[in-house]
Amino acid sequence: MKNIFIFILTLCFQSIYSQKVNLVGIAQTSENRGYVMIVLNDTLKKLPKNFSDSLFQKMWKNKDIICHSDGNGNFSIIADLKDSLVFSRDRYISQTHKVSNLFSKKDSINVILEPIPCIEYVPCNETNPEQYIFIGEKIDVSPGSEPNYCNMISMDSKSKSKYKILKKFTQNLNFDTIDFVSYDHFSKVKYDEFQNVLLFVGKYCDSLIHQKYQYQPVYKMKNGKWASPIFEEYDSTKRKSDKQPHKVKMAEPITISRYNSYRKLEEIYKEPYFEIKNGKVYMLYGFYPEDLIKDNEEKNSS
Repeated sequence: MKNIFIFILTLCFQSIYSQKVNLVGIAQTSENRGYVMIVLNDTLKKLPKNFSDSLFQKMWKNKDIICHSDGNGNFSIIADLKDSLVFSRDRYISQTHKVSNLFSKKDSINVILEPIPCIEYVPCNETNPEQYIFIGEKIDVSPGSEPNYCNMISMDSKSKSKYKILKKFTQNLNFDTIDFVSYDHFSKVKYDEFQNVLLFVGKYCDSLIHQKYQYQPVYKMKNGKWASPIFEEYDSTKRKSDKQPHKVKMAEPITISRYNSYRKLEEIYKEPYFEIKNGKVYMLYGFYPEDLIKDNEEKNSS
């Protein structure tokens, strides 16, 4: 949190002791489309990884940092002469301009974004993909980028993931680490929020792809087994399995997901399934991976 507040204070300090100018101009695409996003000093890409959702929303609504041109391309923003502005729109090449340069031609500011060259999307028609099921430990998860397809637009975000394989549930895994990609459509909680996860990865046309939304966070028990909490982390009323849960003893407390870190733990992790000690959550009942794998197979076959 200390780094976050220093970051915000720096922005405030820069805004007080600066030479402000009001830029008014046009920002649009080469096809005369407006709604171009304008970001002060590329701020969004400089946010710390642990920047909270609430602070992000406040920054997103701050028109001194982020604004958009209207449907006709008109925009107005106040910035310091030392600042820079990043103009961007999905599927277009971003442009960065110094405020001093834009101000020098303040009567004729006209930023035109050109489209990213596109290629044809060829779908994969794999109907029976080879499946890899394993418990993985997160090594790295980073944003990935897709080519700009001419004939397909996806709202999913792409990630590139690397995991250490801790336990194998399919015999076709003959390696210790695995690299795969995933596509997510604004999930509240993603698999990479947890250090150890039961993952389902399919091989589609020679590409390893995480099967969307199919994962379960798992934790090591004192008896050496792995187990997953009874309730979904994002919905405390939804059970993962209709099977009878097992009584368990955790080796380490549950890792609270970022999404749940702003809520009262007692509202999410309820008795008798969980116990809260000194602000830490321990599950008393859980499902073994074998239970969840069988449920997943039954759902896919039905």
